[in-house]
Amino acid sequence: MPKSKEIVTSSSGSSSSSSDSEENEKVQEEEEEEERKRKVTAAQPPAVKKRKSGETSSRSNPAPPRQGKEEDMFQIGKLRYVRVSKFRAKVLIDLREFYSDNEGNTKPGRKGIALNLEQWTQLKTLVPEIDAAIFKY
Repeated sequence: MPKSKEIVTSSSGSSSSSSDSEENEKVQEEEEEEERKRKVTAAQPPAVKKRKSGETSSRSNPAPPRQGKEEDMFQIGKLRYVRVSKFRAKVLIDLREFYSDNEGNTKPGRKGIALNLEQWTQLKTLVPEIDAAIFKY
């Protein structure tokens, strides 16, 4: 990699020396611009392809979801969980679909719903009616 060129000035005051120095400044600016581009390109991480919700991971056993101190998780299907957690001093029941990233970590996906305690209680009271509706089919 060539370093930036030094500008050499002559003691003679001819017009050709001023055009040479302008040319040297342009070359130096171009080299600095190229260096900035290289730094920006090197700093960017490689692009990661997002997996669609129906796609499966190439790994047969994805890592289990992280469980925090304030969080309980219950599996209700492959990559589907019910989590009980606290957010801003409110208890939430989160029914969510998870996905596995490229490193094999399981992360929450977009598909899901978080219920507060009032909504959860309402859902629990409706369970017998929902079961009755299911048995009709």
